[in-house]
Amino acid sequence: MEDSDEEVEVLRKELEWLLRDQVHQVLEEVHETLVECCRRFLIKASPDFSFENEEEVTLNRHDDGDNSLVHSQRILMSSPNGGINHVKCVITLLGDSICDADITFKHKHGKDHSQFRTGFGQERVWKLQQIQDASNFLYTARLRVEGQEKDHTYKTAKEVILILDEVMKNLSQGRSCLAFPKRKSLDELVNNVNMQMLYPHVPNDVALSFYVHSSKLVLALYHLHLNGQQRVDITSRNQVECTIQWLNEAVMLFTLALQQCQQLKDKIVVLQPYEKVL
Repeated sequence: MEDSDEEVEVLRKELEWLLRDQVHQVLEEVHETLVECCRRFLIKASPDFSFENEEEVTLNRHDDGDNSLVHSQRILMSSPNGGINHVKCVITLLGDSICDADITFKHKHGKDHSQFRTGFGQERVWKLQQIQDASNFLYTARLRVEGQEKDHTYKTAKEVILILDEVMKNLSQGRSCLAFPKRKSLDELVNNVNMQMLYPHVPNDVALSFYVHSSKLVLALYHLHLNGQQRVDITSRNQVECTIQWLNEAVMLFTLALQQCQQLKDKIVVLQPYEKVL
């Protein structure tokens, strides 16, 4: 049964109310969520802005901006589920950078096993690309929301849906950077430029990789072997990890902002067929 003219008019007025009153309110709520999320990243002037040291982060924390929550953390990484520690690692984490690391692992050379210790100091940093990428997508989404003038009148459902789709795309990509780490190829592991900062240099049959998996920072250590076909195989893999509270909060805030956008979009899509054609 077709909707009566009276019902259609009621639905049309509800859409007009949404466009006139609710879009700005919801976008303001989304903006508050994104600002809160940005406080957990090294974000200031631009998506590719980066702090080089604790002093700059401290200055940002006390400026008139977003009151950054970023601070350096000394972290002991441990085996998941309380397993045997084949790898020991202590790091200092500052935002998207591991500022120093002390790594010890068991290494087999022939029939002998020994403890091998390596690491790097504060003169070099191991950049976590996933966190950098997530912060870039977050900042882009925030700029898109901030670009909506408060006195602007939204006239069509399509206009709002396009904005929401763009914001949600950036938020989804940002959250995926943290929640779904890209699987590295063996060649990428072996030729990772960050490996060059380790001193002493690790043996040729060992590769290391730091990566983020949702709220956890993981160090994976691979033992390699050159087989009879002159191809490199992974003979064993060990990992240690730690939960990073601000990463957990960031993922939740990404999700909340996505939900806020999606709920508004769903309401508008339902009412879009009743939009008055001008």
